[in-house]
Amino acid sequence: MLVRLFGPLAAGLVLICAGCTTFDTERDDIVTFVFTQPTTQCEVFVGNSSLGFVSISKPAVGVPRGTEPLRLSCSAASYAPISAEVSVTRTRDQKVDVLGVGVPTPQALGARVTEPITNITGPSPIPNPLSTEKAGYPPRITVDIAQRAVIVPSGWQTRM
Repeated sequence: MLVRLFGPLAAGLVLICAGCTTFDTERDDIVTFVFTQPTTQCEVFVGNSSLGFVSISKPAVGVPRGTEPLRLSCSAASYAPISAEVSVTRTRDQKVDVLGVGVPTPQALGARVTEPITNITGPSPIPNPLSTEKAGYPPRITVDIAQRAVIVPSGWQTRM
């Protein structure tokens, strides 16, 4: 009798919580994905470690904070698969297209670049509030597999 009463209740609870995901916001950056094609599914990697799959039904993943690029391997029904690497745009990566050739900006070449002083006596447990250097991963990534594009917010870059 007890099984008959609580069996369907337990099954319903399992179905409700099947899509629930918890994230450790102290250790992880939460990256949310937006897909232009509803059948798109991406496997997310940091280094050689797979963090799992994201899709329209599970659009977010917790990525342990770090500086390694985020790698994506995406596929969708009726489209060729794509791969991309998402990382922070650093000063040395800044380029301007001149007649179709990527030329480093003066700031990327080191002309009059001022950077905050950090780690004078070793690592400090207190973050530098003057640092403009971004770390971690973008909060939102848009995957358009039909256009073969991975779109990230300003300050991050994508390499296909």
